[in-house]
Amino acid sequence: MPEMKDCRGLTVTMSGPDALAAHEELTNAYLGFKVNTGDCLKKALSVDAEAPMHQAMAGYIFLLMALKPMVSRANAASEKATELAEQRGNAREKLHAAALAKWCVGDITGAADRLEALLIEWPKDILAIKLAHYLHFYKGDVVEHRDSLARVMPAWSLGMPGYSAVLGMRAFGLEEAGHYEEAERIGRRAVDLDPEDTWAIHSVAHVLEMQGRHQEGIEWIDRNADEWDGKIHSFANHVWWHKALYHLELGQYEEVLSLYDKRFYSELSDDGLDIANASSMLMRLRLHGIDVSDRFEHLADVIIKNKLEEALLPFNDLHYSLALAGASKPEAKLLSERICKEDRKTHWGAVYRDVGAPLSQGLVAYGNGDFRGAIEALNPIRYSWSRIGGSHAQRDIFQQVLIDAAMKAEDWALANSLLAERTALRPNSHETHRRAEQVASAL
Repeated sequence: MPEMKDCRGLTVTMSGPDALAAHEELTNAYLGFKVNTGDCLKKALSVDAEAPMHQAMAGYIFLLMALKPMVSRANAASEKATELAEQRGNAREKLHAAALAKWCVGDITGAADRLEALLIEWPKDILAIKLAHYLHFYKGDVVEHRDSLARVMPAWSLGMPGYSAVLGMRAFGLEEAGHYEEAERIGRRAVDLDPEDTWAIHSVAHVLEMQGRHQEGIEWIDRNADEWDGKIHSFANHVWWHKALYHLELGQYEEVLSLYDKRFYSELSDDGLDIANASSMLMRLRLHGIDVSDRFEHLADVIIKNKLEEALLPFNDLHYSLALAGASKPEAKLLSERICKEDRKTHWGAVYRDVGAPLSQGLVAYGNGDFRGAIEALNPIRYSWSRIGGSHAQRDIFQQVLIDAAMKAEDWALANSLLAERTALRPNSHETHRRAEQVASAL
């Protein structure tokens, strides 16, 4: 099979120019969260199903969907990618196949290691950059998440295809590691270069949320919304969720509920990230004392129907637990029991056992009004929550539940300590200061 160069100068094994064009289109769609990513994948496979990278990308995309029916398809694509890479692939394509194979058997660290090894030799492989960025993020490995992009940045410059996307990833890694000023500068530069770059928009949104710049955050999300809304897939819902966070802190609850109903959970989706957005926002509203009507019930029904046995990502399962606890559903305990029985000898298996089990038990206790039990389960593991993946902004809901449990249990000393800890990280959070005043009065 012929070898040719892609737009970044990387050698790919493909049947001809049409296959290469389909490969470029698929890569760009994946990087940009485009609504036509699935169609681009089908096209690439129809043009050249024997290209090692097309099978590898199919496997990656199936895994990224985090849906149980896609697991078998990912495994099949991985087997095909390995076979083709061995038969005709180059060294870079063989490393992609090896990374995918590790991911398919649950060796997330092994997959990330192979992608990083690839990037040492080929730092312009933007697909490997994005996948490694994703894996470090979902491992909760803040330092590796930050430094993975730092290692490849010297190979990139203005004018290279995908440069803005690389900047956006760099910005997010810096933000999660607490380098807010540099993250904001680089993220804004990425959006200036590509106003449709929702990952970069999202990176700056995180900075503004962590620094409590709520009105700025609202304006930032709205600034380029016409450029990306309607053009990208469900990740758009997460960007709107970020806007709702700002309105929440400003006490603009009707706007939060409007965004929930019209933007980020308008269709009772069973997508894992959509449910995480919905469950965490409903719990935040409840902690603010806002009546969320029957939204918890509807969300719980979706989870009970589709998600109780999913067991793909601890991050997702724990947000399912949060919703079921919020709806006071007996299935919350069933889900927790399933999590506690996790026995896979994989990366996620260990996370389920070490973090997922006590965290889910704490959420069940909280939902049942056993606030002392919630404290006993949640407090000892609060510094391990990063292992479930996700961002500081996303995992913050579990800290808020713990604080509320301490207050409801009238453990004022613990509540005071936890609020002091949170205030140091988020000095401009109005809700944190409100709670701190309540605790100070009680003390």
